[in-house]
Amino acid sequence: MSASPGHPAGHRPSRLRRGFAQARAFLSQTDERAVARRSSALAFGIRLSNAALAYIAQLVLARLMGSYEYGIFAYIWAWFLVFASLSTLGFSDSPVRYIPQMREHGEMNHLRGFLRAGPLIVLAASIGSAALIEIGLLVGHPWIDGVYFAPMTIMALALPFGCLQGFFEGVGRSYFWTVPALFPTYILRHLLLMLGMIAVVWTGFAPTSVNALFCLLGTLVISSVYQTFAITGRVRRTVPVGPREFRVRSWIGGSIPFSVMYGASQLFTFSDVIVLSFFVSPAEIAVYFAATRIMQVTQLIPYAATIGTAHVFSALHARGDREGLQRIVREVSFFTFALAFVVTGILALGGHWLLAMFGREFTPGYPALAILALGMIARVAAGPAEDLLNMTGHGRFSAWTAVGAVVLNLALNFALVIPFGIEGSALATSLAIAIRAVWLTFAVRRLVGVETSIFSSRPSLSALRRRFAKPSGDGFAEERPAD
Repeated sequence: MSASPGHPAGHRPSRLRRGFAQARAFLSQTDERAVARRSSALAFGIRLSNAALAYIAQLVLARLMGSYEYGIFAYIWAWFLVFASLSTLGFSDSPVRYIPQMREHGEMNHLRGFLRAGPLIVLAASIGSAALIEIGLLVGHPWIDGVYFAPMTIMALALPFGCLQGFFEGVGRSYFWTVPALFPTYILRHLLLMLGMIAVVWTGFAPTSVNALFCLLGTLVISSVYQTFAITGRVRRTVPVGPREFRVRSWIGGSIPFSVMYGASQLFTFSDVIVLSFFVSPAEIAVYFAATRIMQVTQLIPYAATIGTAHVFSALHARGDREGLQRIVREVSFFTFALAFVVTGILALGGHWLLAMFGREFTPGYPALAILALGMIARVAAGPAEDLLNMTGHGRFSAWTAVGAVVLNLALNFALVIPFGIEGSALATSLAIAIRAVWLTFAVRRLVGVETSIFSSRPSLSALRRRFAKPSGDGFAEERPAD
């Protein structure tokens, strides 16, 4: 059959060749934006695998433990993430800011000093935090619900291993070592936890929250040791041997805002679970926690973007390239929102079935899941505003914003949980997320001079259309700033 005049025979092969050219350019280009895209894509693949594995692991734990014991485990897990964020003193995230800046300015002596002092600071701080938790448990034992005492004690023992893992994850992210940075935390940890709990039940032990926390402790020991050797080995091959200079006081001062901000962010994330513990049973906490774990898949999308771009934000800001910064922010905002919108819609439509997989007693959590979906959309609509503030020297502002958001979330939860139960907690959390997102968007515009919200990303859509309409030599059409 001959080709029609409007559709020449070579048209389709030409598109195919352009597609291969774009794929080849994606894999081979070495500029910062291309490396950031590949790193983000790989990070998203790992986090997507993590979401699937974590969901399966949570299903297994819920099925084995039942809603009551699973609710206790969920409550302790929430506190573990909060304490882990605080106990690193911010050194789980500050490497993403400091290491690119040191490399950009050629400060190799300080870089070597930071890489040597960082893990020691994290270990000292986290061991001190674990000791304080244990002392607090002993002193407050008469006022602590007995079902939470033993699991909380085990959680404190696991804390230093989780914090050390956080530091080396930050180092790996700053060097684009995506697999050794993320695999131990987001794949190995969940896999070992699930297999450990299955082994516990198979060998005849009771599927209790205490035994689940012992499995978590063993998992953290194994995964943190693996990650430490994986990252330090690459550091030795990458950073040349030489003298070290230490700015410990400056590094701690610059890192603590990350600790406050991300600790507050974790507290913000789990404020609903913590408030619910005062008013509902562990079984109801389990139902709500299952809904939050399903909706957490959406949060993986902006996180994947952060993995690939946060250190690029820092480097572009350090060299004063505001136009380049605005271009990459627009691109990240548009594609993050588009993907998150689709994923959230799928989760909301299939939420009842996903909850039923945990057990029939979990299906009443669907209204809460649907409300949380709206909050997730508001979160991604703000774009990478928080990352941009952190990477451009406004970490203290972000930290205080996070603290204010925690206070707001707690207040809304206490106001809405009593009359509406877990649905009220979901509504309070979604309102707090939306208010925080709007505030951060206005703040980054005023402090950095960059637009981050989805409403400012329309030039990215125009660039995408130009890219498919007219191929460029390297497979990418450069996005231009708005007139």
